[in-house]
Amino acid sequence: MRNSIFLLILLLSSQAVLASEHIPACKNKNTVISYNNEQVLGWKFSEKSKFLSRAFIKGSIVGIIENRQGHIHFEVDFDKDLTTNNDRVEVIYNVEFGELPDFRVGDELIACGDFIVDSWSPLGAVVHWLHSNPNANKNKHEDGFLVINGQVTGLKK
Repeated sequence: MRNSIFLLILLLSSQAVLASEHIPACKNKNTVISYNNEQVLGWKFSEKSKFLSRAFIKGSIVGIIENRQGHIHFEVDFDKDLTTNNDRVEVIYNVEFGELPDFRVGDELIACGDFIVDSWSPLGAVVHWLHSNPNANKNKHEDGFLVINGQVTGLKK
């Protein structure tokens, strides 16, 4: 019995490690960045509208804001306290850059993309450009990606 429990724990922990190994590096000007949820929230409340920086966030899907013109808008919460919404951002994914895996409220979402303070967003902040840049030499956006429940989308095939 004890060996079975040990093997089960080993199997589950190895699956978690393997899932995290499949998450690509998020880069800001060729420098790999770590999750920066706290920094993103700081920017959301301290910076002026249209402030732009790089975000690498991890949270839970708590709602779908809308599907507009081929863009899925997620409401993402950074902690498990659903009684407040001051720790949430809007995450926008352009479906032209890859199909989304099945998802539902409560699923884990990881996003690497451009962060902007945006007064038009119902949450006041947006993470977008969650895909490869098809015009890398023509504009300022770096490649991004989206991960839902360990499944990566938005990268070049």
